[in-house]
Amino acid sequence: MNIGIRIVGFIMIMSLIMISCTQKNNIVGTVEPNGEPITTIIDHNNFIEIYSYEDSCAYSNSSTMLFGNYNQETSYSLLRFTTLPDSFFEISSVNLSLAIENRNSFDIVDNTTLKLAKINNIEWYENATWWVSSDSSSWTGEHFSEADYTDLILEEYEVECEEDSIYITLDTTILEDWINEDVNSGLVIYSETDGFLEIYASEYSNDKNPILTFEYRETEADTLVTKTIETCYDCMIFETDNIYEKWENELRISNIQPINIYTKFNVLDSIFVDVLPPDYVIADDDTTLFLQRITINKAELILNNDGTNAYPASGSIYLSPYFVTSDTINADPAMLDVPLLSFEDVNDIYISSSTDTLQTEQIVIDVTKVIQYYISNPIEYENNGIVLRSLNVNDDFIHTEFDMFPEIRITFTPPYIEE
Repeated sequence: MNIGIRIVGFIMIMSLIMISCTQKNNIVGTVEPNGEPITTIIDHNNFIEIYSYEDSCAYSNSSTMLFGNYNQETSYSLLRFTTLPDSFFEISSVNLSLAIENRNSFDIVDNTTLKLAKINNIEWYENATWWVSSDSSSWTGEHFSEADYTDLILEEYEVECEEDSIYITLDTTILEDWINEDVNSGLVIYSETDGFLEIYASEYSNDKNPILTFEYRETEADTLVTKTIETCYDCMIFETDNIYEKWENELRISNIQPINIYTKFNVLDSIFVDVLPPDYVIADDDTTLFLQRITINKAELILNNDGTNAYPASGSIYLSPYFVTSDTINADPAMLDVPLLSFEDVNDIYISSSTDTLQTEQIVIDVTKVIQYYISNPIEYENNGIVLRSLNVNDDFIHTEFDMFPEIRITFTPPYIEE
């Protein structure tokens, strides 16, 4: 009984202590009595620079591969099988099966819409970061292009599609060459038809992987056996001309050819000072200290999109803001072989990403940390602008464009005034 009373008494004492602590005046942002959150706007007139620019290509593992066309971009699916027999006496019935995840306005799947090609003598790997295909060999140019593959003639393959499965019958000489040649380069599948197919890659699951099936005898005396193997490497890739275009006064984001947005905006003292309550007095007229003590509750970059130039199918876009750490931007129109900014010129400092379904007229991006750091620590975080980039570059055909009237909506709490 006494123990219970003691416990209750202890809890009451601690509660009183905690309540008294929360009522102490604080020099940083508080809610009461005169530190209520205030909303202010950085309007489009304070955006002093806006570019969209093509970024460098980087390919990573993805659960799907795409082939088709959208917005004048062509995607290619690359497949390579490496667990092949060392030798053979006879090969027959060579078949490739693929599983469709989505048809995006791609209705007819046959020899007229799908093209197959053999990759030239290049031992490429899926995890080559910048698509220099390996340490010892590379694409003909800096990146993959039509010079790196040779189209098969129609007699060398046959395409059938049943519901969500694609079956491709290959000429046996293709597999024979892979086994006999020093380099097994694999296949390219692509299309010049508008629309695109999403095909499951090996990263998705075991039951929908690209599968190669064939019958073979290793020696004349052997029985004909059926062998089934999965891709060792499969990915999506696209051709690039290695020219990094820049679009001034345009706001666009794209995945398959990475297009980022660079913007720089003024964060003026007046944005915060002019919206203060009439009875609020900045201590010692020290605006710099006042700004350093502001708490940014929320800051949102708002981009408007009417949906006219958006991704052609239902989808989502994942955008993340990055601090620009470099004070040098390649804005020289004569240097189109160099991106406006490289990935080494930006820093995300773990800012959370923002997601949108592309079905709304506004995309709202969380830039709370950006604004907080700009006003609280302007020496370390100099305002060189920010970059917006997709977290899924090279994965799909996501493409969207915004109007030229962005704004940043800020909710902040001013420092508490000591009476």
